[in-house]
Amino acid sequence: MAYNRVQQTHCMDDAKRNENDWLETFSSPAQVEAALREKAKGSLGATPSKGERLKEYPKPQRGLDLHGMTSSEAERAAESFIRSATDQRLRTVKLITGKGLHSKDGRSVLRGAIDDLLLSLKRSGMVLEFKWERDGGGVVVYLY
Repeated sequence: MAYNRVQQTHCMDDAKRNENDWLETFSSPAQVEAALREKAKGSLGATPSKGERLKEYPKPQRGLDLHGMTSSEAERAAESFIRSATDQRLRTVKLITGKGLHSKDGRSVLRGAIDDLLLSLKRSGMVLEFKWERDGGGVVVYLY
């Protein structure tokens, strides 16, 4: 029990010491107050959320129309396009799959295949995020 109290007191002393060190880096009370406000908001030294980062991305810089391709052709073309875009340091691209209006069952054949590909590229760290358009005819891809 005594060990735990000593350990807790030591941790609290370290935290207080770190806070004091942090406060000593500012030269005026106004700087301290501003920093404390920022710290309270959680923005001081915080990593921006994915949503905040996506707001900084440009509109699609290039696009690829996959209409008329088979699923396997579209997957290969889309992957090659995304890899090339990454090599060119593009940040945002668009893939157009179509809505499937001319398909037998009226659904996009390519959407499932492209969705699987993008999930795989996201897991591998090439794609940050992707968002399907409301009408379902295309997807905007955000690259790292």
